[in-house]
Amino acid sequence: MSRQTRIRPATRADIDQMINEPLPWRVRAWAVEHDGELLGIGGFAYQPNDTIAAFVLKKPGAEKYAVSLHRAGLVAMQEAKRLGYRRIVALAEETNEAAERWLARLGFKEVMVDGDKAWVWEASN
Repeated sequence: MSRQTRIRPATRADIDQMINEPLPWRVRAWAVEHDGELLGIGGFAYQPNDTIAAFVLKKPGAEKYAVSLHRAGLVAMQEAKRLGYRRIVALAEETNEAAERWLARLGFKEVMVDGDKAWVWEASN
């Protein structure tokens, strides 16, 4: 039997599996699933101050599928370029040692904002 990992647009049902509350912002997201089981979602949240924030929500154990998660990140960043996004902000998950390396691989740069570390991706001209 073939085992398959798939990246696809996230649905409302996917989002509901990952969070137990209404979304605070409009989002554009992708889901990563393996053999039909949702591993996580990620994409962009459109905040009211015109900030586009990158986010990832993953289930425990999803780290085993790091290549698929990275591939989904690349899909999202290609979509950001296609849509003409100029700037995307992210925070690295403090409990995940690989989060900062992953953001850097996706083209984000570390910045300090009011003494806190954030990550910013800016479109090249």
